[in-house]
Amino acid sequence: MEKNLNSYRQSHMEPSVASLYESQFAERVDSLIWDEFVKPWLSDHLQMVRDNGACRYLDFACGTGRILKVGHKVFEQAEGIDISESMLAYAKRRVPEAHLRCLDVTRDDSGANEAGKFDCVTMFRFLRNAEPELRLGVLRWLAEHMNEGAVLVVNNHGNTGSILGFVQRLAFWLPNEARNLLSRRQTFDLLTDAGFSVESWDGYRILPSLFGRPMLGRRLQAWAERFCRRLGLARFGGELVIVARRC
Repeated sequence: MEKNLNSYRQSHMEPSVASLYESQFAERVDSLIWDEFVKPWLSDHLQMVRDNGACRYLDFACGTGRILKVGHKVFEQAEGIDISESMLAYAKRRVPEAHLRCLDVTRDDSGANEAGKFDCVTMFRFLRNAEPELRLGVLRWLAEHMNEGAVLVVNNHGNTGSILGFVQRLAFWLPNEARNLLSRRQTFDLLTDAGFSVESWDGYRILPSLFGRPMLGRRLQAWAERFCRRLGLARFGGELVIVARRC
């Protein structure tokens, strides 16, 4: 599968990628999970990291700035890195005060070297979208540019242990990008190999969607998601949010 994957660089540097992403995200179940669950959790966790002394914050693969906006409200020194100029144009409108860099760090990190090291990094919607060798290369780059003991918050929105993951693994007719999934253990091992120690995790998007949209409607799907979490079904979430620390 690795050889047949479309390049992350190629797919994310198309001029239309930012507008397409923004329009699709708003309609999908991902938007509901972000608004109702992940965003408030992330805000609280970043504040806790900040209260423990972290100062310099980076959102890697910041895209259109959705995660970066949350981080900027917590950290005075907030930066974003992405390879897409069109994505960064959206991010600039969303978080005008943040320092944004257009960099392909595994090929040229000269611009990032000027920034020094970070105390807290977020990286969302990258692991599943990137080919395996790029995943590890980026994580190792982050480890080199984070202070010892710094916190990494990363998500895997393609958990093989979820209902969606199970279906996608069986759906041989889907393009390889749609089946570029990681199990929870594979994600943990990847982080360990790159120099991180996993501290905690949680799972969201437990219920399946209908063509990417909430099959029960937004209000009822949010209620049902909370009910599933109370039943202890987070491990079956299609999206895993993981907190790791730089060793």
